Amino acid sequence: MCGIAGIAYSDVARVPEADLLRRMTDILRHRGPDGEGFHAAPGIGLGFRRLAIIDLATGEQPIANEDGSIVVVCNGEIYNHVELRASLEARGHRFRTRSDVETIVHLYEERGDTFVEALRGMFALALWDARRRRLVLARDRFGIKPLYYASAGGALLFASEQKGILASGEVTAKADPRAVRDLLTFGRVRSPRAFAAGISKVPAGHLLTFTEGTVALSRYWDVTFPDAREYEHRSDEAWAEGLRELLAESVRLHMRSDVPVGAWLSGGVDSSSVVALMSPLTASRIPTFTMRADDPADDELDGLRALSDFPEFRLDAHRVSCGVRDFPLFAQGIWHSETQSLGSIAVGQLRVAQASAEHVKVVLCGEGADELLGGYSWYRTLSLLGPLFALSPPLRHLIAAFPPIRRRWPGAAATLAGPEAMNFERYSRSITHLTSQGAARLMSRDLADSLRGAEDELFDSPIPPDFERWHPFARMQYFDIKHRMGDGVVHALDAASMAHSVEARVPFLDHVFAEYCARIPPWVKMRRLREKAVLRRAMRNVLPAEIARRPKWPMHVPVDAWLRGPLPDFAREALSAERIDEAGCFDAAAVAKALELHRARRENLGQALGAVLGVQLWDRMFRRDRRLGV
Repeated sequence: MCGIAGIAYSDVARVPEADLLRRMTDILRHRGPDGEGFHAAPGIGLGFRRLAIIDLATGEQPIANEDGSIVVVCNGEIYNHVELRASLEARGHRFRTRSDVETIVHLYEERGDTFVEALRGMFALALWDARRRRLVLARDRFGIKPLYYASAGGALLFASEQKGILASGEVTAKADPRAVRDLLTFGRVRSPRAFAAGISKVPAGHLLTFTEGTVALSRYWDVTFPDAREYEHRSDEAWAEGLRELLAESVRLHMRSDVPVGAWLSGGVDSSSVVALMSPLTASRIPTFTMRADDPADDELDGLRALSDFPEFRLDAHRVSCGVRDFPLFAQGIWHSETQSLGSIAVGQLRVAQASAEHVKVVLCGEGADELLGGYSWYRTLSLLGPLFALSPPLRHLIAAFPPIRRRWPGAAATLAGPEAMNFERYSRSITHLTSQGAARLMSRDLADSLRGAEDELFDSPIPPDFERWHPFARMQYFDIKHRMGDGVVHALDAASMAHSVEARVPFLDHVFAEYCARIPPWVKMRRLREKAVLRRAMRNVLPAEIARRPKWPMHVPVDAWLRGPLPDFAREALSAERIDEAGCFDAAAVAKALELHRARRENLGQALGAVLGVQLWDRMFRRDRRLGV
């Protein structure tokens, strides 16, 4: 785990300045405090910040092949590196280190661009092929590790975070109007956009090449589902048994490390499953870190037991509290998330990461299970609303506008008022309250004018050729995996964990496990509106019954309530009319009115105001102050 950055020139004879590479990597020091490395040669500069996890003695990067013609820097972990190394050594390749990353250069020698298909792990990498004067950037299948790029001055710049590119001085910090609109509409910036104008994300499951000024982007993997009528016929028990075996294998691979490994543990079935499967694989007590809200109303474990309360699992439990005193961490969350997603969830994750860093460098987490197995409330809503879509659109709109429906079930109301087909618009209406909060109406006239003519692209989303033949449940899962998780969940996890130099691993997002989950029929994943029924069945003899049966409780940081209390100085200043007018993204009078309504409890506008606060803080940190710091 680390941070990477670099630059490739169209002029293949040009050598990058050492100061440029150092600026780009120094700003990523939190991602890798254990060391640094550089490679500068005609046409290329690679920079690296190291967090030492695998091969502590000889695992420095950049790493080259035998003759130095191929050089790589990689952020992440290749979990099947042991098996890959054995195969490559059998084919005559010589290794100088025990690093998992060294397998990449030899795989590239063997397979060319298809090397990435053999990697089982989370990664964002840059590989320079000196003979072909060619840079290759690649990102893991689910986008667990971030990778940004920008074209400027006859060069391609890349980095693990946008601030690495901005630190180069080649790109000016300015908010992309479409990214602001994305944040206000969806709560996250959608790939391939980044929040800063002129910077893009390498999409998950993609490979980018840069050869003498020419950029080419190609997809090497995508999640797919069977035709709705072609699911395999197996018993629920058979599906559950296969799931448990593959999850156990993934957990075993994710525990490969040369430093101690802990876990983030909630009260739910996802992280509890991961920790329960970790327990028999180590003789040591596993350090676990659980966030507990100070307010019992927000505490998922109020009056309940977590896995750490059961002595047979041999856990070293650490409780991490989160409350109103942590509101200032919102600003730190924006610095690390770079406003790619709403900053509120990062507050709790930052607290857990900070506590984890005092004990371990690596933690396993439960993220990904809800997307792969249909664990969110909108999957139940999908089943319940199905019959209502037989009604005429005017009648559906009338039901959606009924005040009790709109207030109590805003996602259902928004869904009924939208399209019948399971497309990206219907999906987005189902999962976000931002639209119902009127967040887009807070935009300034200048920002709205800059978006004029771009309305039709708002709900554009590439889909696989056979998408329409999938079950609606599977189509919703596809959007969850590609957008909510890929652009939100894993981004927030990476930003918060790396803020404190902690490597967060996600066993549910092993692609072999995920491909198996995609084959499980929707009616096995959800039984009688019971979410993740197949996971609960799989773990019923592993987990305590009360945890295996426990309903989902989403991680919640009460920014809504915090915005109704005394505002910290940073929030009061960021939301002032002067600062709002200076940033130019919002209408100061509209924001003031929304804040008044929210604080008077006449409306709950916390998500919309949280988005506004995040954009305002980004503007202060990255554009106005230009000091790249909180």
